[in-house]
Amino acid sequence: MSSECRRFPINASRPRFRVRRIARAAGGWPLVLVLVAIALAGGTARGQDAPRKVLAVVTCDSFADVKKQLAWLGGQIGQPALSGMLETGLLMATQGRGLGGLDVKRPFGAIVTTDGGDLAVHGFVPVKNLDTMLESLQAVTGPVEKSGDTRSLVLPSGVAIDIVEKDGWGIVTPQGFAATPVDPAPRMTPLADNYSLAIELFPSLLPEGLRQQLKMLVELAAAQAAQQGQPVDQRALATLIESLTSAESVVLGVTIDPEKQRVSIENRTVGVPGSPLARVMEGADKGQLTVAMPPAADGGRPAISGYLVQSVSPEARDAVKATIDAALPSGGGDAMTATIRVLLREVVDAVLASGGIDAAMAIEPASPQAVAAAGDATVSLPTPPPAVTAGVRVKNGSALEAGLKKAFGPAGGARTALPPGVNVTFNTGTVATASLHTISVDITGTEAAERFGKTVDLTLAVTPDFAFVLAGGKPRTRLEALLGPAGRVDDAARPIAGLQVEVAKVLAQARGSATADGGEAKDDATATAGKPRGRMMLQVRPIERGLATQLSADGAALSAAAAAAQPAAAEPAVR
Repeated sequence: MSSECRRFPINASRPRFRVRRIARAAGGWPLVLVLVAIALAGGTARGQDAPRKVLAVVTCDSFADVKKQLAWLGGQIGQPALSGMLETGLLMATQGRGLGGLDVKRPFGAIVTTDGGDLAVHGFVPVKNLDTMLESLQAVTGPVEKSGDTRSLVLPSGVAIDIVEKDGWGIVTPQGFAATPVDPAPRMTPLADNYSLAIELFPSLLPEGLRQQLKMLVELAAAQAAQQGQPVDQRALATLIESLTSAESVVLGVTIDPEKQRVSIENRTVGVPGSPLARVMEGADKGQLTVAMPPAADGGRPAISGYLVQSVSPEARDAVKATIDAALPSGGGDAMTATIRVLLREVVDAVLASGGIDAAMAIEPASPQAVAAAGDATVSLPTPPPAVTAGVRVKNGSALEAGLKKAFGPAGGARTALPPGVNVTFNTGTVATASLHTISVDITGTEAAERFGKTVDLTLAVTPDFAFVLAGGKPRTRLEALLGPAGRVDDAARPIAGLQVEVAKVLAQARGSATADGGEAKDDATATAGKPRGRMMLQVRPIERGLATQLSADGAALSAAAAAAQPAAAEPAVR
């Protein structure tokens, strides 16, 4: 597989290949849908004269690529025999002869089609010689019957299949499926070029009759889960089924790329024209991050950083406010809920008035010196908390301050609703153009108090154009930095959102050391050329009529995480 093909904005020019994600409802149903499709396809496929529509496509990299990928992945996670396990299993299955007749340089796949009233499933195995491959597998499959161009056998599971060799493919079909398979090349190639393992679905094409059967099966599964003490939200299930009609296509793909030393999981959804998803994503590529963050102590990136940039239409602004009102009703509820509602409404109003969401955040662990000082004290001191900085662009900072003072000032109704131990103090200082206000939270008696002390102070800093919340570390020092020349706006930020984790720094905080390997963290500019830096990244991007989400990690991040997951070595016995 060409690593050049595995880029985030994949082959957008291909009209049918747009990878997809349907809000929250898309999370777990792609694989379920294919499995149910196979279950529903129990009878002989009918309607050979009717044009068949593709409902699902599954691809897997070639055998040679999979071996290479597993070898690299195993080396990163401390399992160097991972690739050998595949080879060993194959040799055992073929009694040491290997899988002869297989084309090890081409991908595998399967395609599910319908004529509107049935389902047909066809698997595609790349072969150089079908009979040679089947002969090497006889120890597993048993005897093979030949009838003209068709090879028939019964798998150990009891499933009877027919296999026909055509154009370099061994086409595998459950016996009784008479539907002619579609040409696999135009369907499988785009997926195989971009992913190691992928599934592409076309939910809106699912016939109504099959959709109702799917609904019944899902409801039955939910009922069985409830009987086993695992209740399922029936409304969420209903929403999931209904969403099928508005999703033109969905792709979930996994890529293992030894050349780029990266593993990624990607989910892309495209809505049918005019669907809610398609309408929501109109103009979603607009917006630019303007919120600055302070530089990390070592001059590199913060341990955790993120941003959210998205234009919001007037109609969507009203929807956001309505959602908050519905989630946090003004009447009744506890004091904390009432407080959060007031804060959210004041801040959200100020943010949405600017025409969109423009926000950033950064988290830096406490310096090793501070952690060491706390641990070396004669009387054990709380571990210094990480430095958290979050900022958002607002329409009018002065108006935001006035609203908060009205709500939480001495005569404000929200002040009386503050939970015990929460105190708001206005006008505690200034830094550059920012007015400072302090929110103190008494956490005595909680588990957090043992780590961070009895009180947590949050600093709210409001400028004419921005609002920042800072906790831990030295808030004033960070404010001076981010409001001055040292402040950094992530120039790589693109709509809609991004989150980046420097794994070494995060693990170092857990161990109280400077970095995962005990050395000093290196800035991006000084890192060894071509060497992975131990990063995990989450990116959310708009695509035509849809949304794309990608989670990726480089080899160094995988290695660090695998090492951290290993049990600590036992201390030698003291004699």
